[in-house]
Amino acid sequence: MSTLDVKTTISPQKLLGVLTTGHLINDFYNVTLPFLLPTLIATFHLNFFQAGILAIATSLFSGLLQPVVGYAADRSGRRKAVILCGFLAFSLGLVAAGFATSYIMLVAAFFIFGLGKSTFHAQSTNFITRAFLTSKGRAMGIHGIGGSIGNFSAPIIVTSLIVAFAWQEALFLMAIPGVVMVIFLGVALPIHSGGQKEKTRLKIPRKLMLLAINFGLILMFYEGFLVFLPTFLMEQGSSLSQAGFITAFMLFVGFLAQPLGGYIYDRLGGRYLFAISSLLAAVSLLLLTSGWDLPAILFIALVGASATATFPVALAMGSEIADGANVGLSVGMVFGVASMLASMTPAMTGYVADLFDMQTAFRLLTVLAAAAFGLSFFMPGKHN
Repeated sequence: MSTLDVKTTISPQKLLGVLTTGHLINDFYNVTLPFLLPTLIATFHLNFFQAGILAIATSLFSGLLQPVVGYAADRSGRRKAVILCGFLAFSLGLVAAGFATSYIMLVAAFFIFGLGKSTFHAQSTNFITRAFLTSKGRAMGIHGIGGSIGNFSAPIIVTSLIVAFAWQEALFLMAIPGVVMVIFLGVALPIHSGGQKEKTRLKIPRKLMLLAINFGLILMFYEGFLVFLPTFLMEQGSSLSQAGFITAFMLFVGFLAQPLGGYIYDRLGGRYLFAISSLLAAVSLLLLTSGWDLPAILFIALVGASATATFPVALAMGSEIADGANVGLSVGMVFGVASMLASMTPAMTGYVADLFDMQTAFRLLTVLAAAAFGLSFFMPGKHN
């Protein structure tokens, strides 16, 4: 596909395979909370707002950390170590949550868990965009496949573990893959792959902030929908296993959509991809909550596909804007700002659901997707 522009002991294709595997486990952890919430709500007697606070605990501080971690990794070149620390945080957070006996302890445990979210995407994007100089969108789309497999396997695995074991035991078992990834990536990821230091500058381009805000609006929409989708489905009469299956199907469609999003980005640019995705997401959620006589799973799948198609594109655009300098900082800024914005949505969605109902809360999420659609036309066009 292309060649590495850094000295490495692994081919670009093998590097992509290693990081795609890491992306699978990373994004598996990123979507575990929604499928734990019904059990945690019942066990700790939480309302929807308190459940949303757990989502904030996993996302807000990690969003603040992402540009900081990216900047530090650019300066030090210790990208491999940063990735390994992230997987360790995932495992420690889950073990701590398993020992929690109060709501405050649970929030603290998921705060530790959330630190793991701040490490992987910026560093893996740095590796990949340096390895695939002329096909960033395609490579990031393949990389996104790993994340999507992790996404759509999480509902099935998490709900199966909760049904088969006590929820505390399920959390302990879920901590094991993080430890395995620390060992695997510690061995498989070359220390020199993307490990050189970069000259750092703290100037943030306007178009990078525009990208971060637009991606943040889409992520806000998606996070509010995903976190409460299993709970919404159970309110509609589904069992936990059925809700997990439907959500897994949505995430599987997202698995197919990510390489398609990368392809559209390579051909047409990010502006059109973001506009199409945000419009389709808003329309699909409106139709889902409007009682149309069509299978709900169709609209749920369209919501997931349209939102997740933007994920690899946002990372690739961040690295493109960086133009080879401070890729970790740039991608960390995009994902960090987006994550901070998205961290607020579950609590807001839960608050509206407590006042009215979940259907009304979901309808209000379409305002975010509509705003992203309008902002898309101010984004950069086709990249060089």
